[in-house]
Amino acid sequence: MLRLPLKLSGSFTFSGSGTPSDCPSPVSEVFSGFSVDSDASSSNTSTSSLFDASCTRHDRLGAWFLGPKAENIGFLKQFLNSVADETERARLAFQPDDPKFIGPEMQASTIFKNEMSELDIALKELVGALAEHSIPFWSPRYNAHMNGDTSLPGMLGYLAAALFNPNNVCTESSPLTSVIERDVGLQLCQMLGYDISNTESSKPWGHIVCGGSVANLESMWSARNMKFYPLSLACALEPGAPLDFIRDEFSIELCTGETKLLSQASAWELMNLKPETVFDIPERLQSDYAISAGALSSALSPYLIQTCGKEVLEQKFDMKPSKYFVGTTKHYSWPKGAAVTGIGSEHILDVPVDIDARMDISKLDEQLHQCLVTQTPVFAVVAVMGSTEHGAVDPIKGVVQLRTKYQALGLSFAIHADAAWGGYYASFLHEPDVPQPNGSIVPEQALSDYTRSQLEYLRFADSITIDPHKSGYIPYPAGGLCYRDGRMRYLVTWTNPNVYKDSDGTESMGVYGIEGR
Repeated sequence: MLRLPLKLSGSFTFSGSGTPSDCPSPVSEVFSGFSVDSDASSSNTSTSSLFDASCTRHDRLGAWFLGPKAENIGFLKQFLNSVADETERARLAFQPDDPKFIGPEMQASTIFKNEMSELDIALKELVGALAEHSIPFWSPRYNAHMNGDTSLPGMLGYLAAALFNPNNVCTESSPLTSVIERDVGLQLCQMLGYDISNTESSKPWGHIVCGGSVANLESMWSARNMKFYPLSLACALEPGAPLDFIRDEFSIELCTGETKLLSQASAWELMNLKPETVFDIPERLQSDYAISAGALSSALSPYLIQTCGKEVLEQKFDMKPSKYFVGTTKHYSWPKGAAVTGIGSEHILDVPVDIDARMDISKLDEQLHQCLVTQTPVFAVVAVMGSTEHGAVDPIKGVVQLRTKYQALGLSFAIHADAAWGGYYASFLHEPDVPQPNGSIVPEQALSDYTRSQLEYLRFADSITIDPHKSGYIPYPAGGLCYRDGRMRYLVTWTNPNVYKDSDGTESMGVYGIEGR
């Protein structure tokens, strides 16, 4: 994890007035309590001597965190007071003519005071225990885990939202925070390299989950459903089935580029369609045959893997169990997710790693070739972008190139990037050029050419896991899942997403994903 050089010996100084004239209340009120050590600048341990090379950058970063010595505690208190004041204002503004439920007489009662006293004692015990027994993740001296300090914006946003307790399962219960979640999802997509300027239905989409394990699980769920969707459609096109009237007309492009009637394509060919080809199917059926989303959902429902299970479809079409490939540095959530989705942990196949703990592309090539020869379908290949133990970045560029190679031979699969830890380093790709430090002792962390090239290939992954509670300095729990093609999220809905909207047409976030909230 990128660490900030915040732990210093000597005094912390400000270069300038202790009360900036352009600093509004309450910030100016906090600044007024600080004094300036005019002699500190000459000290070898002063902040200014350390930060001369990039003073503006470190001044900015210093305002983002509480600090390893709680240097910004005054600001935190002021901001928390502002949050409390706004919470009070919101409650007073709603039905202002209603009488108060908790009046002065109640607050003056012995029972009320006893309850508040018990709360005070319990809270002090809890916070005291946390202070004594928690791990000092906030310190630059601590490097045993991925955890780091949380940013002031993240901390304050978390606490502020908790006071209003929105539920993003639908916009009816979260009219503001659902919109925020949608926007944050797009921001993550953009940071990771997806083109959010795309206005088509294939526009990228992302959402927030409770952590990387759930994001990985949702990606498996989506990849599994995508793999079997063409087989479900083939069932619906059989004679006597709901969509048999298009069985002699509806064609599909195979991953090799050949076009066939879907009803005449083999099960192997149908299980190896390109992701975008699968996502196009509902739109094509609606535009070419006027089959609405609701009608299609009803027609396919009995045949979908979510209804009948994968074993039924595998047996009907005489297909071998599909495989998942991920490097041996994988997170434990992958076999766990395979168990939950019914894929089975034995079908999560390890790809050996090289001396740098990165996926060995030559070994993956051999494994994919074996799948092609034996006609064993592949759900997805997972590239780990920052492994838990080593921080290693898998060669996702090579994975993308292998997919192109094997699609020409008839084998296609999804690509997922497990960037729970490393995803935020894609933000480095968007930084403007800055002068080099020229001998400064301020630590500068640059991306290697290899890592940079792999992060640039994130945009080709079909889905990406990213954890704001790791490299994003956001409080636990906060994970995220982004789709290159937003239509992939429709594969995991239980309700028609075009129907599950509020009266104003706003799409609810909770219909997508595994969390019911």
